[in-house]
Amino acid sequence: MTITLNRLAYQFGTDNATTSVQVGLSGSQDGNSISASLQINATDLTDGKTFDDMSKKDFESLAKSMLAKLTAVTAS
Repeated sequence: MTITLNRLAYQFGTDNATTSVQVGLSGSQDGNSISASLQINATDLTDGKTFDDMSKKDFESLAKSMLAKLTAVTAS
């Protein structure tokens, strides 16, 4: 299934610094669909990056990685 970015929204604090970013992802295939809204916090960023260092493509990649971890099926 191809998952695509459909929303990118920045949240700012009182000092105008970015506090988090909301990312929307969606996809469909053969009658099955998925829609997700993920919040990216500073603690989710890697390699000393800040929100201002990140591009749209970076946020999309990070959100897809987060979605894969969140939806991974584990044996019970």
